[in-house]
Amino acid sequence: MNEKKTKIGIFGGTFNPPHLGHVRLANEAAERIGADKVLIIPSCIPPHKMPGKLAGGEERMEMCRLAFEGELFEVSSIELDRGDKSYTVETLRELKKIYPDAELYFIIGSDMLETFTRWYCWEEIMTLATICAASREEGFKADLSVFTSEQRERIIFLDIEPLEVSSTQIRVEIAKNGTPEFLSPAVLGYIEENGLYDDGLSEYRKILREKLDDYRIYHSECVSECAAVLAEKYGADPEKARLAGLMHDVMKNADSDGHFEYIEKSGERLTPVDFSNPKVWHQISGAAYLKESGIITDGEILGAVRWHTTGKADMSLLEKIVYVADFISADRDYPDVGVVRRLAEKSLEDAILYTSRYTVNKLVSKNLPIHPATVECYNDMIINSERG
Repeated sequence: MNEKKTKIGIFGGTFNPPHLGHVRLANEAAERIGADKVLIIPSCIPPHKMPGKLAGGEERMEMCRLAFEGELFEVSSIELDRGDKSYTVETLRELKKIYPDAELYFIIGSDMLETFTRWYCWEEIMTLATICAASREEGFKADLSVFTSEQRERIIFLDIEPLEVSSTQIRVEIAKNGTPEFLSPAVLGYIEENGLYDDGLSEYRKILREKLDDYRIYHSECVSECAAVLAEKYGADPEKARLAGLMHDVMKNADSDGHFEYIEKSGERLTPVDFSNPKVWHQISGAAYLKESGIITDGEILGAVRWHTTGKADMSLLEKIVYVADFISADRDYPDVGVVRRLAEKSLEDAILYTSRYTVNKLVSKNLPIHPATVECYNDMIINSERG
């Protein structure tokens, strides 16, 4: 009689922090596949997503131990120990050596199947583990036509009701000194005890709470995180990027009188194109407000706020970073955002060229005037790409 093989679920992520949505997914997936064990694997540097402000590896490990309770779960440092980019195939190869006789089940969100064939060595992944795709929405049907019949047999769909929450939203709530939902008391206590996710910007957040609505505050937090990641990647000051991203839309909800008060103080003269497009006013009034109020005096940061909407020719590194972060922050969901995010991983300039072209085409399609600074930004990227 053949001995029953051990079934091991593999559930990876940044877990920054691990929340109740993660725990529900892991528990329900384990039950559906009959797992004997589920390995919880905090990632080191995930290549498929740009993380926001990360807690340290050991801190995320400990939060996972607190979040995933019970003998079913084992928190593994396999990717953190590798200390480099964490590709799934490398992890699965290693786990196959550790558990040669076990059946491995790799747990992902079903939406990831749409980009799965772009993963590093994706075909080998499917030979090493069965893919357990947990549905993110009721009735979700993934297009499996890109897979062979043998590969489709290695994909299991798990109909699990999602818990709508993200680690980004939780970090935003913590940064605002709030008490976020969807965290276990043990994890929240650990975060508070160790001062995690406190980036020292609480005084600036008080200003935003007085000037912006909740949606715009959340967007600003997302841009702040994304800008800090891009700064680390491209060699700018992450703290300046974080602050510039946080404050870039400080005047977004102002009325026309509020905009013109600070535009007048800035000494800038609005052109007819400026007057015809109120969506660009906040970048001018925002930089002026921050400077005139003495909130920010750093010229680099003010420049990033000033040009984050239209862009311009000869942008500084920080200006490029905030401009791109505004397009690819975690809250953005326009049709081309995935393309821009992939471009930003390779080149700020390529991302800016794509987004400035996107903006020009969108304005032309709506028969709207194009801001000269946007045209100059586009031309600058084209000329520099040709020289490159």
